[in-house]
Amino acid sequence: IAPASWLVLVVAVYVFMAPNVDLAPSLTWHDGQRIAQLVLMGVVVILCLTLSAAGNALARTWAALPRWSRVALFTAFALGIVSAMQAPLWRWALLEWAMLLLLLVVVLCVAVGRRSGGDSLDRLLVVVIYATATAYVAKVVVVYLAMLTVGASYGQVFNVRELFTGFSNIRFFGHVQTMLLPFLLLPAMLWAKTLKHRLLLSVVPALWWMLAAASGTRGTWVALTVGVLAVLVFGGQTGRRWIKWQLSALVCGLLCYVAFVLLVPQLINQPAVFLHRAEDIVSLSGREVIWTAAIGFFRENPLLGIGPMHFSYYANAVAAHPHNAVLQFMAEWGIPAALLFTVVFAAGGLAFARWVRRATAGSDAQAGLTAVALLAALAGAAAQAMVDGIMVMPVSQTLLALICGWAMGSYFAVRSSVERCAALEKRLGAAIIVLAAGSIAYGVLPDVGHIEQREAAYLAPRPLGTVLLPRFWAQGWINM
Repeated sequence: IAPASWLVLVVAVYVFMAPNVDLAPSLTWHDGQRIAQLVLMGVVVILCLTLSAAGNALARTWAALPRWSRVALFTAFALGIVSAMQAPLWRWALLEWAMLLLLLVVVLCVAVGRRSGGDSLDRLLVVVIYATATAYVAKVVVVYLAMLTVGASYGQVFNVRELFTGFSNIRFFGHVQTMLLPFLLLPAMLWAKTLKHRLLLSVVPALWWMLAAASGTRGTWVALTVGVLAVLVFGGQTGRRWIKWQLSALVCGLLCYVAFVLLVPQLINQPAVFLHRAEDIVSLSGREVIWTAAIGFFRENPLLGIGPMHFSYYANAVAAHPHNAVLQFMAEWGIPAALLFTVVFAAGGLAFARWVRRATAGSDAQAGLTAVALLAALAGAAAQAMVDGIMVMPVSQTLLALICGWAMGSYFAVRSSVERCAALEKRLGAAIIVLAAGSIAYGVLPDVGHIEQREAAYLAPRPLGTVLLPRFWAQGWINM
């Protein structure tokens, strides 16, 4: 396997395992997924620094970015490290700074793999995503049947919440739905040869739409709608075909929800608990509190903010992060860094959307549909990041890095010129990666082996039933 393929493979393995395997049974799902993410980043850093071919390909992909965007990103991270040094808790601030930088490295690594692997890597990643969703559906089916049989025998209620395993909060699964649902119909659309195969491959997408209906996660519905609108604008005829298939799967998912979630428990007279949100569909669910706090932080510290991760230094009753990516960067990194990140990501997104328009005009069905799915996933994730913690949670962070790198690699794959990274820039990049890895080790090692005790110490003086509010760890407050 080529070095570039190894880089993508380790990310793909994490994406498959994180929602489906309890990676640290003694800890919460959030903490287990975070630890696995740290292992993933360690592997990526080692491969990049020890395999010259991988390092060179990474440097060339970095050089493929417009010069202004490279300067903007470098400046934003430079401001971030200055912000971290003036924050109350250097360890946590440097940890957040380093995590974001290594996530950018993961994006570049996936882009390297896509440029090297081409269409075959597209097929591999679609298979991984479909397998991830299938494994999750298998768990849901087991839990569903257990509640209807064993649970009913013991007089237990049918609780829809129990269907959503693998995450510390249902909303975190909603992040994954936003980024995976756009790809789940591609096997049926591209590879099914008969109607029977097409229907069989459509079962998993339909059940994922059923889970979206059952979850009551409003941010996911907003995100999926934004993704569809982006495809409608930029996806051409291929995009409209993709939308028709998604609407068909949505209808099937809603029918499954009515049949399996609403009617079956009623038919066997089993009490049920649902997650309907119709009564507060327009409420902010406390977001106004944390948005106001974030605005106050960057007003007081407009240049450098209060320090990376330091929204979770000042405890509140709602959350340890602002549930808005732009406000988070403005509050914690300062307005200049936030504007630089926003401009780079917005410009990249628009460039990719215009590329999707060209890609869907070609005759390659796989390339067109994959581009449309990538656009829907990225647009949806961007929208959901404005109301939720996609930029905070370990699985959604890593999955977003995978999608961004996949899109970047697809965009740059058509370039015929060979990019060259200056030797000084290459050495500086390696030094920054080493600094980031050291910052993560410095930030994480004091908690290794003490995560459970840290959470227990937080919960001990508080009322029974107090929930953990996650940030880096499940107990997200960094000053407690």
